[in-house]
Amino acid sequence: MKELLHKRRRDVHKGTKLITINSRIEDKESRTRVRKSFLYHVTRAEKPGAGMTSPEIHIRKSFDTIHKIEKFCFQIKGSFYTTNGGLVARVYFHHCLNVQISWKDFFIPPKTSSSG
Repeated sequence: MKELLHKRRRDVHKGTKLITINSRIEDKESRTRVRKSFLYHVTRAEKPGAGMTSPEIHIRKSFDTIHKIEKFCFQIKGSFYTTNGGLVARVYFHHCLNVQISWKDFFIPPKTSSSG
């Protein structure tokens, strides 16, 4: 079974746009929740590339063996410049991917010692 939810919010006066996609998938081995979000914020800039930095990338992964929950988070933040006619705009973006897997039956094999 798969569920999909899509939200889009926009505030023209603040120059922001947010798109969120949530999905849930359930099968016989696991329940998976995936959330993707894309945030954009546009402001005016004097000239392109002023104070330009590389995007920040954050990755986190964890596994809870007691509750059998695996989590993964990937985020990227940064900005770029664009022009429209004579106007220069700075676009800040924040993209995020969150995945959570709840395993119904998860077996971790015992460690074996190799002698030889």
